[in-house]
Amino acid sequence: MKEISSNKSYGNLCSLFYDIDKPTPEKEELAFYLSFVEEGMEILEPMCGSGRFLISFLNRGYNIDGFDLSSDMVEKCREKLRQLKMSQDTIVQCSGFNDFSSDKCYDFIFIPSGSFSLLIEKEEIIKSLNRIKGLAKKGGRIIIEVESDLNFSDYNLLGNSDHKKTVKDNNVEISLTQKIVKLDYENKVLFSTCTYKLYDNGLHCKTETESFNLKCYGKMEFDKLLEDRGFQLQAKYIDYFKTAYIGQATDKIIYEMLNL
Repeated sequence: MKEISSNKSYGNLCSLFYDIDKPTPEKEELAFYLSFVEEGMEILEPMCGSGRFLISFLNRGYNIDGFDLSSDMVEKCREKLRQLKMSQDTIVQCSGFNDFSSDKCYDFIFIPSGSFSLLIEKEEIIKSLNRIKGLAKKGGRIIIEVESDLNFSDYNLLGNSDHKKTVKDNNVEISLTQKIVKLDYENKVLFSTCTYKLYDNGLHCKTETESFNLKCYGKMEFDKLLEDRGFQLQAKYIDYFKTAYIGQATDKIIYEMLNL
């Protein structure tokens, strides 16, 4: 049995877990993001992971690039592109926001599934938003989904309880145990560890433990960050049916804005 302990997020077992658990976007979620695009647009998905949205867009004939900080996630995305013999023009880089290299400006930039909330330091959040602004065309549309502080309250209620989930693919089974390490009440940041255990035909053969931290946002907290960066807020939603956010209880807030 191989034991690995790491501070990095989205390693090999984590990437495999999410590929089994969420191989494709939910129908309503994908339809929501597709509703903002048109043929010929240049599209960018930061924090694209193993490419479930990126490949869904490519399958529909759209021009889309992506990047992610996890080398394991990016390699899985590239392997899918190779297997499906998809566009050689698609950029998929292993990088963060500031390291992403492209000579394009994008008509549409989107970060789905609350991934932006993985950025927990204010300085990093601001730099990332500034980079998004620099990558977007003037008048370009940006959509970012963030976790709301309702999620932070839910984690607070869990206390020391561990969250557990198992996924299976043929003879392969991966179990996840998420343990809360700390709750930062002032900044509404959850600090936790995720332990992934791989079983092959019932035999435990590998374990990986990594950090998982999440920033949750209050009602107007993200609005202020966007306003200060020069984004023009168009709408806020609580779901993929475009129900307007007006301060009601919700686990996520989806921001639609334009780059001025």
